[in-house]
Amino acid sequence: MGEFNIISALYDKLVYAGIVLDDPGQTGAIKALDALYVEVNSSFNLKNIFSENKNMGVYIYGRVGRGKSYLMDIFFKLLQDKRCMRVHQYDFMQNIYKYMTEARSLKNQNPLKYAVKKLTKNISLLCIDEFEVLDVADAMILERMYSMFYKNNIKVVLTSNTSPSELYKNGLQRERFLPFIELVDKFMIIEEVLDGKDYRIKPKTKNGKHEFQDFYFLPTNIEHTKNLFNILRNNLPINATTIEYNGRILTIDNISNRVGSFSFKQLCGSNFSSLDYIQLCNKCDWVILSQVPKLDAEDRNLAKRFQTLVDILYDKNIGLALSSDVKPEDIYIDGDGNKEFRRTVSRIYEMTHKEWLNKIKNKGFKKLLNL
Repeated sequence: MGEFNIISALYDKLVYAGIVLDDPGQTGAIKALDALYVEVNSSFNLKNIFSENKNMGVYIYGRVGRGKSYLMDIFFKLLQDKRCMRVHQYDFMQNIYKYMTEARSLKNQNPLKYAVKKLTKNISLLCIDEFEVLDVADAMILERMYSMFYKNNIKVVLTSNTSPSELYKNGLQRERFLPFIELVDKFMIIEEVLDGKDYRIKPKTKNGKHEFQDFYFLPTNIEHTKNLFNILRNNLPINATTIEYNGRILTIDNISNRVGSFSFKQLCGSNFSSLDYIQLCNKCDWVILSQVPKLDAEDRNLAKRFQTLVDILYDKNIGLALSSDVKPEDIYIDGDGNKEFRRTVSRIYEMTHKEWLNKIKNKGFKKLLNL
């Protein structure tokens, strides 16, 4: 494969092997990654590390399920090296704030510079997935942060569902965020993955229904969740138990082999807190949640509890299966907190894909599922 079109060549090879579909909507992004690959390799080889480099990286955006993360992963794996980092936007910003807090404890005069230096030490390439700007604190520091990346010749690949001009739209003090958009426009190649096939929807099964993800059943299907529960319990008896905490009682009607099966109403319909969900994780290594509804604007509290539940399960590396009549991004699209809910959507996609089995703490489930 020639160095100047190495991403394109690998993509064509995958198409020829039947591993991926040839998708014209991805062409622009692939060519942009081809060009960036050459620049990054040159930086690695120290040929242009001191040159006046005008290109900071590639910003890839488009609708959900169009293969943006997959293209970035192809690029990342070809360059995978101790000088490369691949991370989710939310986790990246959490680490930035952690190091800023550390800097303040050390009386450092420039906490952001300290955080960037700590997090990107020996890094020449950042691949940041699911880039969104939902928080005013993030919005206020992004331009300074990315200016540091540019100054330090750190290349960046961003994937997002939002075009740069639409980022943080109607956000608090957005005028202070606009310099970041200008920075992206000036120094990054911006490519849209055009509309086409949604790769997150799996082909129809023999019964004519779609299985949306490996463990997200769309439409909601009681038989699918029952079958999964029976596989994961591994012929062990089904029990019932309760969790009591601070006067609240969380009932688990069906639990076996540390697998709990619930309806959405059971876990999110009562006034449970993050502490209750942490207690749940002490009982369950896998949670099956059925009948997740489409939430309306007035369902803010339900949405917040569901968001908290998913965050706790994610942080505790718990297995997750969901069933619903709507896609994750359509669960809560109106009402207060809907922007913050996008992180929940992203985590649902990650946790209901079979690759999540490599991250969950109970490794025995992967063997039971023959995956």
